[in-house]
Amino acid sequence: MQTFLKDCRWGRFLLVRGDMISTYADVYGEWCELEVSLYRRLLKTDSVVVEVGANLGLHTVPLAKIAASGRVICFEPQRLIFNVLCGNLALNNLTNVDAYRVVVGERRETITIEATDYTVPWNYGAFSVAAGFSGESHFPGRLTSESTEVAVLDEFAATAALERLDLLKVDAEGFELAVLRGAGQLIARTRPTLFVENNNPASGDELIRHIRGLGYDCYWYCTARFQPDNYNGVERSSQVVGNGVAWNPAGTDANMVCFPDGVPPIEGLPKAESFAQLVHGEVALLEKLS
Repeated sequence: MQTFLKDCRWGRFLLVRGDMISTYADVYGEWCELEVSLYRRLLKTDSVVVEVGANLGLHTVPLAKIAASGRVICFEPQRLIFNVLCGNLALNNLTNVDAYRVVVGERRETITIEATDYTVPWNYGAFSVAAGFSGESHFPGRLTSESTEVAVLDEFAATAALERLDLLKVDAEGFELAVLRGAGQLIARTRPTLFVENNNPASGDELIRHIRGLGYDCYWYCTARFQPDNYNGVERSSQVVGNGVAWNPAGTDANMVCFPDGVPPIEGLPKAESFAQLVHGEVALLEKLS
């Protein structure tokens, strides 16, 4: 692993050479800023947030700054990525974040996950508990393994006693259903807004049904990573290169923002009825949050 410092929209960040998300942040000075715009709409200065899948903290830091007098509880299972996450919290002088290096799921156990030295250029943000680093394509780098605990939000000390939760953000690379199944009591008690990645056709419909069954309405929040008004003022290019690897700067992300029944949704978001809406191109990319 080789790291470097970069001043970005939301502060100074320790980034990883060759990592796709780090490359975007290096070139554009931000990462998926339309998602951060949503957090700014949803949260207050004293809000409480749980973030599952914090990665390097490129959204953890703005979440903690938006909820400056509140609290952020975040989880990241990759040991070396977790170390960088903690470095970014320290670099930005954030004292309202509790970070934990565990997998979040639906039952407590100790499991073995893939590990590596992060020297091969790759999308390390796509790490999957089930598929390791090969969730998108075969990972060519050096592989080892390490054990980690699985935490259940309904039972984990930092979250089990929460009486207030404003936002539950879940980006768990195919593990979203397990996270939510292990958080049923927390969700029923606090009724947070849910922001959940939904980009897997094998589980997309089941994820929608499960969240509906919790008494929520689901809306698509699909965005382009590149924004014309990006922090560095860089125009979109045909490719963004990091360590000799070209990443697609027009990449998109498919998420859902889900509101408890009776809570008015944000105007203009399409209701998530089925994953087929994405497959058939029925959901337009959000260009800005009105």
